[in-house]
Amino acid sequence: MSALNVSNIVNDWIEKKLNLPFTIYNDVIPDTSDNAACLRYDPAPAAERRYTDGTRLLKWNLTYYVRNKNRTKAREYADRITAQLDGVEIYDETSGVNIQIEAATLPQFISMDEKNNTIYSAAIVCTYLEPRESMEA
Repeated sequence: MSALNVSNIVNDWIEKKLNLPFTIYNDVIPDTSDNAACLRYDPAPAAERRYTDGTRLLKWNLTYYVRNKNRTKAREYADRITAQLDGVEIYDETSGVNIQIEAATLPQFISMDEKNNTIYSAAIVCTYLEPRESMEA
């Protein structure tokens, strides 16, 4: 089984498409007062479709968390990210894999932190056909 890092591929793509005034991290937003976002893997089904040619259909549930001092902007950024990704297919040249993306939720208010930042989330689903493993070692 290959280890395709879907979150890195999606984040690289979205940062090129949108000129966001903050960095999108993987997994955790650093503990600073700056505006930022992260993309985090959510629990995904353990079952996957395996085909006779050795390929597997995989689905990853991922969620963006956007932190901003301005609550309206936090929601707008979460909405812009998922709107840009909804219905998109990203081709990863390294693996040769096409990743189909769908927005799974609209932006959702999560919380306000102790530094008065508002945090919104928005989920996406990434689906791709993982190539057959090479038996060469």
